[in-house]
Amino acid sequence: MEKSQLENELTRRGLKLTKPRQAILNALASETGWITASDLYDRLLIDHPRMDFSTVCRNLDTLSGLGLLCRVDRDNKGAFAYCLPEMHAHHHHLICRICGKVNPLDFCPLQQLSNSQTGEFKDLECRFEVYGICKDCQAKNE
Repeated sequence: MEKSQLENELTRRGLKLTKPRQAILNALASETGWITASDLYDRLLIDHPRMDFSTVCRNLDTLSGLGLLCRVDRDNKGAFAYCLPEMHAHHHHLICRICGKVNPLDFCPLQQLSNSQTGEFKDLECRFEVYGICKDCQAKNE
């Protein structure tokens, strides 16, 4: 998703494009991969020395909560990393336990559930992450 699309979507949902939020979106748009809140904060401090870490975290939570950012738990212990979505459709992630590499998966287990399994629940959503060891890390450990 392009930065301009994100800005339009935020405006459409009634959220303001504050200066800190614009700075965060600019930094994310310049990233080629995944970035943690801490690393993003460090990068933002260079041009925005008054930026607060809690502002970065709140904005990342808001954007990921709205589905406008991908968020993964890279070490399966709460060390979240973020990036702009590579895929426009609903997707999940395959994450290397050693190097933290993240690949998108177009498989969704929610689609496999029957109505009898979901009961009376409506407006379902899911988060699904698969952890393993990538090909590069396997080669290094052989």
